[in-house]
Amino acid sequence: MKKSERSIPVHVIDEHNEAFYFWYKAKSEGYITEALDLFHIDAHDDMGRPSSFRDSIYYRNDLSNSHLEYYKNFATNELHNGSFIVPAVLAELVKNVYFIYPKWRKFKPRRKRYNVSSVFGEGKILKYGMKAADNMEEKLHKALPDIKYYNFSTTEIDRIPQKRKVILDIDLDYFACRDSILNHYHYELEITAQQFQEKEKFLNDRTIAFAGLDFNFLEKNNKYFVQIAHKKGKDLSYLPPKEEIISEISTLINTLKGKKIRPVVVTIARSCISGYCPNDYVETIETELKQKLKSFLEN
Repeated sequence: MKKSERSIPVHVIDEHNEAFYFWYKAKSEGYITEALDLFHIDAHDDMGRPSSFRDSIYYRNDLSNSHLEYYKNFATNELHNGSFIVPAVLAELVKNVYFIYPKWRKFKPRRKRYNVSSVFGEGKILKYGMKAADNMEEKLHKALPDIKYYNFSTTEIDRIPQKRKVILDIDLDYFACRDSILNHYHYELEITAQQFQEKEKFLNDRTIAFAGLDFNFLEKNNKYFVQIAHKKGKDLSYLPPKEEIISEISTLINTLKGKKIRPVVVTIARSCISGYCPNDYVETIETELKQKLKSFLEN
């Protein structure tokens, strides 16, 4: 990088939903000037589709808090570590998504086009998969004025496209991961009475089965809540020796360099609270990754 240019911001976060805030911060600081392709390097696609938000995804100028404070609260309170990418598409931070998975996952490459919008463009109730969106009638255009289209591609690192300006997003569990009931990450969200009454409709959504989560709706003291936790299942762990991790980090960075990828902002998720990256691996991976990234970003 030339000395006259600004340094590319690198943000290390504990859980992945925090990335949404730092992408918006990069936009407010002029690093992101248009929606960009996202290189999401992770053991999980994190493509959960929220149905609604209590606060709008769109900031209003009449609010008392600053836009950065607003989006920091939004990322913390409205998003979780598996549902922050699709909202970033609607917020015009992300254009297309490349889910770059580790070889040990043994997924299959694929590519599909999707869309997301919100009712009346208010940014609160989200809608997906409008099949006739290209030729919508005028009334439907008014109902869903903010529709965004995006491509979702899954691929291994050696098959990524070349010469792209991107948001670079890396989860440490790409290198060492534990998917099991040992992940004790769970939380409770307060919901509206209407959302509580419509819980059966929510649970019958066919996409819920793919989220890997359990939802428990309950009423307490005339308030309504949903408890969200990981489904119990088989213990799937990939815990390689340090030498293999270092080799994979080198492969990742060398490939990004060889493909002439140009990040404008980098987010690194430790995934240490959720336990997806075991704590005894976090420091080793983070230290090595930051060192290799520094060399890549400065060239």
